Amino acid sequence: MAAASSPSTGHHPAPQRHHEPLALRTVFVAPQRAERPMHAGGDGVAAECPFCAGHESRTPPTVLQCPPDGTRPWHVRLVPNQFPVVTDAAPPTVPGDLAGLRQPAHGVHEVLIEAPTHERSILTIDPSRWRDAWEVCRQRMVTLAERTDLAWALVFKNSGPTAGASLEHVHSQLVALDFLPPLVAGKIAIAGCASDPFGALIRQAESEDRIVAEQGDLVALVPHAPRQPFETVILPRTACRHFHAADADAVTALAALTQRVIARLDRLAPKAGYNWWLHQAPFSSVGSTAPGIEQWHWHLEILPRLAEFAGFELATGCHITTMSPAESARRLREA
Repeated sequence: MAAASSPSTGHHPAPQRHHEPLALRTVFVAPQRAERPMHAGGDGVAAECPFCAGHESRTPPTVLQCPPDGTRPWHVRLVPNQFPVVTDAAPPTVPGDLAGLRQPAHGVHEVLIEAPTHERSILTIDPSRWRDAWEVCRQRMVTLAERTDLAWALVFKNSGPTAGASLEHVHSQLVALDFLPPLVAGKIAIAGCASDPFGALIRQAESEDRIVAEQGDLVALVPHAPRQPFETVILPRTACRHFHAADADAVTALAALTQRVIARLDRLAPKAGYNWWLHQAPFSSVGSTAPGIEQWHWHLEILPRLAEFAGFELATGCHITTMSPAESARRLREA
């Protein structure tokens, strides 16, 4: 999942991307990830943590940090993932050959270390420094979007063991791919068939009392079909297809809303794990002509891990939740 305390000693093949056409399933085969460290808690974890300040030699060299000049101690740091699912060393996918059953897993996989001290929750990070973490993500995406070998980028967080986190020190991950994942391509295709789909999503949430919070141009709402209680989506009211094109006010608002929503989730379900991911449009060099792309809104989906996904969900792709979306929104507003 993350950068490790020491270089991998295994001699694994480079990551590959396998496609299962009948199941419309893509799997990244990355054997080296079995060696990533597991520091989930307990005594002495901070002393061994590769993400704590003073342990910089235990991770690959810094890609980007805040403050940027290097003369002051960092409080946000972006580094290559030492156990990546994609690698820059692999050759890019041949254009038009995305249906191949096996491809090199080309791309960029990095880790955003969101605090220099051994923090376990984003709620203990000073709001101004938490905003800097999002700004570092935005700046890095600006650079990645200029590359002609990359098609799309994702920011995601696994918080807690139930959400797949192997290190407890607060961090997120950034992955840039040379293809557009089927799930995102499908969302863009559906949005392209509607008139103002994201505006309609917000208006429907307002009419059904599913708005959780607002700040500036951003809205946090419970979706109409949540997979778990308290699932939340944060998105701008105004169309903006790329997070890296967001202005300073939007970055500030996103930082504030993520801390606000997670604080409320923590009051409703203390210490619950969660995942989030930021979906944006493909980079302009790849997806600028997709139908309806001009009305796309980047958005952050926050999924609490309150119940296990079991056979029904895995077999059908359908989910079961025990709470109505309106009730989830009401509880989040009042928490």
